[in-house]
Amino acid sequence: MNLTERYLGKTVISFSLLVLMVLVALLSFFEALYQFGKVNESFTFAKATLFVVLKVPGYFSELFPVALLIGTLMGLGSLANHGELTVLRVTGWSIRRILFAVAKSAFLLWLVIALIGEYVAPQSESYAQKMRIEALNKSLSLGNSQGFWVKDGERYIHIGRVVSAEELRQVTLYHLKDGRLQKVQSSPKVVYDERRGWKMQQGQAMGLLFTDLPDDLSRVLLEDNAQLQPERLRQLRLKFQKLDQTPLGLPFAPDDLAKLDMDSRYLSLVDLYAYIQFLQQNELDAGPYLLDFWRKLAMPLVAFAMLAIVFPLIFGSQRQISTGQRVFVGIVVGLGFQLVNMLIGNLALVYQLPIALGAFLPALILLAIALLWMRRLP
Repeated sequence: MNLTERYLGKTVISFSLLVLMVLVALLSFFEALYQFGKVNESFTFAKATLFVVLKVPGYFSELFPVALLIGTLMGLGSLANHGELTVLRVTGWSIRRILFAVAKSAFLLWLVIALIGEYVAPQSESYAQKMRIEALNKSLSLGNSQGFWVKDGERYIHIGRVVSAEELRQVTLYHLKDGRLQKVQSSPKVVYDERRGWKMQQGQAMGLLFTDLPDDLSRVLLEDNAQLQPERLRQLRLKFQKLDQTPLGLPFAPDDLAKLDMDSRYLSLVDLYAYIQFLQQNELDAGPYLLDFWRKLAMPLVAFAMLAIVFPLIFGSQRQISTGQRVFVGIVVGLGFQLVNMLIGNLALVYQLPIALGAFLPALILLAIALLWMRRLP
């Protein structure tokens, strides 16, 4: 970057960070008001405050596009009001050159925010949810009132209730072989041990064994019912076994359960991809998670589109505009984009359209409007 590009980038980044801090502070304030209303003997004021602080990294990546839009409007608007952008135009700088000069610095800022969203936010959000659930003595909100199912090879696992990330209730495992049920294991309580993994508490196993009937009994049954086929005359034997402290080898860890209870917006790309694979393997609907996955991948394009729409707003007006007016315009454009983004994403899910299209299309539309508008500028 040359000196002019660094000056433009410094201006945009400083205003964008200022707006981002203000938006995060506002969102944290309202979250704190809600959490302080839940304070009791176990969920203390200190824990409620810590919960709000731990959610802050997730707010950074969530609010970044709108903060970049408003910050760029304020930063470039300030330069425009002082005639500095006019001087740049006179010296030969085109609007597109100024756009790409600002985009370089915005990309570096997005990279930092993206790293926070991928590595810091998921961990802090997971710990915040776990701490709050344990303090309020609540269950993880997985599945529905009938629990949820997990498929692991030829095992089908039903979990009635997730008390915490380390404790499960009413767990039943169905073991199949060649499509036939071979064994059923059940336990009212399953806990996690760091050395042995998941283990049963007062569980039991029921083995199913199909064997041929004795010849004399088969002969009698065939004489009484000629429609029976000899190769289907088999008997079922049940074998019961008490199980306690028996390892189960469940295909997930406590951290995985804690992440499943998180809002998918705060999951990292790796965690989202793993959960999508988990849902697809169990033949469950992964559409909303696929949409969030593609939206994360579309975030650089969204940020660039937010940046690009600022330039026709700045260079298309020849009169001076106050900072308050620019902030208002930024909020309107940002909210409008969020509404369109939600609308197109939901339409893609409802009408079975390509999920990636639902994630990228709003940004492409905004970018196309910005570029066409800029072409009409003098």
